[in-house]
Amino acid sequence: MFRRMWAVGMLVGLMACLVFGQETRQERPKTYRPVLHSLVTIVKIDAAKNTITVKGVYRGQEVERTLLVQSESKLMKDGKDAKLADFKEGEQVLVTWRSIRRGEYAVRFLADPPTFFAFLRYPTLKGKVKSFDPATLTIVVEAEGKEHKLTLPGRGECCFAQGKAHRGKAAVWKGGEEVVVVLGAPDRARAVFDSASWKVYGEREWQDYQRRTQARQRQREGQQQ
Repeated sequence: MFRRMWAVGMLVGLMACLVFGQETRQERPKTYRPVLHSLVTIVKIDAAKNTITVKGVYRGQEVERTLLVQSESKLMKDGKDAKLADFKEGEQVLVTWRSIRRGEYAVRFLADPPTFFAFLRYPTLKGKVKSFDPATLTIVVEAEGKEHKLTLPGRGECCFAQGKAHRGKAAVWKGGEEVVVVLGAPDRARAVFDSASWKVYGEREWQDYQRRTQARQRQREGQQQ
């Protein structure tokens, strides 16, 4: 009898742990991770085959790869949607690709660095400001037929308006103003910018990324000596 009660108790305890673990996982806030990318130089563009050949350092090795541009490939240049014909050989771009079959790859995202960092590195939400409260750093944006309530970062410059960067508490977003929200999570913004400021944000993010990358490279080189 005691063994049966002990076994039942163990089973109930195990089920409770599983349920609690699932609830914990569900409650854990989702955070968007940056899209991995490679800095490459365009070697060749074949409009007939709808392919682009790029060359760059990938995982520590120089690689030349031909990528297919498909209908679902996202191409952008100068802050706008672009076509393959908008790019030129010799141009440096950021690209991320996916495997479509063994030895064949397709473009996922392709853009000049500032555009990539402004629009493609993290998910974005394009819409109109409904309200903004600088005291709570909360902005409500209407996009895709829904209202999205988002919290802005409490530190640093996160709002880019009229070509200038502002801290959240110093920003003035007006109702009806068109903005792009760079998402850190479904309910949290990394940054907000208007149409006149996307390049300011994108270039700053790109420069910060380069500085961090160079610092890590120097650190690795110092450890190897």
